[in-house]
Amino acid sequence: MSASSVSGAIRGSEGDLVSVRIVIDPRRLEDLLETLATADFPVNPQLYHYPPRVVVEFPAWASQIDCVRRLISANGFEEGAMTVRGPLDPLETY
Repeated sequence: MSASSVSGAIRGSEGDLVSVRIVIDPRRLEDLLETLATADFPVNPQLYHYPPRVVVEFPAWASQIDCVRRLISANGFEEGAMTVRGPLDPLETY
């Protein structure tokens, strides 16, 4: 899903506020958090443990999505592990 196709309720100068979700193997959690720490904007992730995976979620502006995709791809994470949803989209359950 692209950031432009997300239903947004909050719009700012950097686009819609969205929720980014990355699902990974728990053994890669520290690597992912270190990768996200290199973003040029603050990332405040929430962690949800659903063995055998960890869900990392954080808010971002639509204009920041490409940066997150580049970071996770450049650091060996599958781009398909990341999804973007708007604040009004239904929650996924695990």
